Amino acid sequence: MSVLDDHAKRAAVDPSGMLETVLGTARQIRDGWRLGSAARVPSLPRRPEHLVVCGMGGSAIGGDLLAGYLAPTLPIPVTVVRGYEVPAFVGPRSLVIAVSYSGSTEETLAAVAQAEHAGAPIFAITSGGQLAEAARRSGVVVPGGLPPRAALGYLLMPALAALEHLGLTGPHGREVDEAAGVLEEIAAEAGPGIAASRNPAKRLAEQLLGKIPAVYASSPWLAAAARRWKCQFNENSKTLATWDAFPELNHNETVGWGAPPALAGLVAVVVLLDGTEPARTLRRVQLTSDLAFHPAGGAHQVRARGAGRLARLLSLVLMGDLISIYLAYLRGIDPTPVEIIDAIKQRLQAGA
Repeated sequence: MSVLDDHAKRAAVDPSGMLETVLGTARQIRDGWRLGSAARVPSLPRRPEHLVVCGMGGSAIGGDLLAGYLAPTLPIPVTVVRGYEVPAFVGPRSLVIAVSYSGSTEETLAAVAQAEHAGAPIFAITSGGQLAEAARRSGVVVPGGLPPRAALGYLLMPALAALEHLGLTGPHGREVDEAAGVLEEIAAEAGPGIAASRNPAKRLAEQLLGKIPAVYASSPWLAAAARRWKCQFNENSKTLATWDAFPELNHNETVGWGAPPALAGLVAVVVLLDGTEPARTLRRVQLTSDLAFHPAGGAHQVRARGAGRLARLLSLVLMGDLISIYLAYLRGIDPTPVEIIDAIKQRLQAGA
C-alpha cells in the first residue's frame, strides 16, 4: 500500500501534523476574517495613494494573493516588499501592512522601521515577537505555533478585512464564506482518507515524483497561486521548482523548452486555470502546450473551484499545498522542518 493511503506511514513521516494543519485552512480563513474585522486600524486623514505589504516567505505570499484578488477593484497600487528597505515613495500617503508570523523577521522589522520613520501608517499582522506591540496599536495578533506557510488564513484575511474597514475595498463577506466552503469541499475530496485512485491531489503528487515542477498560471492575476505552489514544493517537498505566468512566459520561458530533451524531460508542467479564461487565453495555453511543452516529463492542468474570485484563487492554493505535502510523503520526507532556512538565520544572528 502506498504511503499516501496508509495512515500509519503518513503519521510516521509527518509527526508535526502539517497535513492536518493545511486541511484546516477553511477554519483559518474564517478565524482570520473574524480577527481582522475586529482589529484596530490606523487613522488615515486621507485615502492612501499606495498599499505596501512588507513580509518574507510564507508571510509575504498573502500580499501577492491580495494584489491578485483585488486587482479589478482596489483603487491604489500594491507593492510587496521582500527585503530590508521600502521604496522611496513610502511615506504619510502610504498604507503599510507589516506581516511577520513570528514577529521577529529581521528584514520585515527593518522595512517597517524605515516606513515608520517616513511617517507611513502601519497595520501589523503577527503572532508575537517584536512586531506584536505594533499590532496591538493597529493590527492583529493571531494564534501562534504554526510554520508561517501553514498560517495563510491568519496572515491574509486580516489584511483584507482591514482594507474593507478602511473603505478601500469590499464588502467581501460573501466571498469569504464561499471560499471557506469551497476549501472544505476540497479538503474532503482530496484529503488523506480518499484513496489515491480517486484523489486528484494524490494522483498529481505521484505524477510529479522525480520531476522538477514548473507551475504556470494561465493569467497574471493567478501568478501568486503559481508562486505559492513553487514555494510549497520548496519547503514542504524539499525539491526544486519554478513558476511563471501567461502571457509573459510566451515572451521568454517558452523558448527555454528548447533545452536538451534529457534536461527538459526532468521538468513537469502544471498549468493553473481559473475556469473563466477567455477563448484567446485558452488558445494561447493550448498552442504553448503543443509547440513548447512536448519535451516535458509530463504536462498537467489544475482548474480552480468556486464562483467568486477569492474562492477560485484559494482553491488553487489549497490544492498546491496538499500536493506538496503528498509529494513529501512519497519522498519519505517530513514536510515541516526547514533546516537550511533555520541554519542561515542562526548564522546570520551569530555574526550580527
